[in-house]
Amino acid sequence: MTPAALLATLRADGEPAEAARAQIRFSESRLNTADAFAESRAEVARLLAATLRPSDRDIACWLLEEETAAHEAAGHGASEALYTLIAAVARYADPDDVLLLWRARNATPETRAGVDAEQALRAGFERVRRRLSVLIQRGGPRATEAAQALEWLAAGVATGASDDLPGYFAWADERFGLRVSGPT
Repeated sequence: MTPAALLATLRADGEPAEAARAQIRFSESRLNTADAFAESRAEVARLLAATLRPSDRDIACWLLEEETAAHEAAGHGASEALYTLIAAVARYADPDDVLLLWRARNATPETRAGVDAEQALRAGFERVRRRLSVLIQRGGPRATEAAQALEWLAAGVATGASDDLPGYFAWADERFGLRVSGPT
């Protein structure tokens, strides 16, 4: 199936979408053959970014989870697909996605150096801070991640990450080829 057909099938949802997911899903058992899947995921990510729809959030999040898992398994690197998917997920400005962005940021040493705090700030620092604070107060395994993510974002704000967010977002949308097909 071509990347365009895969994306169309993912957007259709249901049983066909699950079959499409199987064609690009990361699997450690297929690690030696992951390059073919990585290339397909990357092309689907590029097409998704170029035609992003308000209803694509779940697809963008799923693709980012898969790409993050592939990077974590490899232990190094930072693909264009990962950065594109981070920008696509961030474009939805949903504070609930901050831990997903945080996990992608922490996937490898290269992603820790290359993922900008501004992406997670698209949802607004106060909204994100409140969401992460709730997760911290609840305790459990996500509390530690939430505290680390909040520390990262607060450090980013302290060093100027929020100084020109509109300019950053315009740059990121252009850099990663994000074209929104409707309000997001």
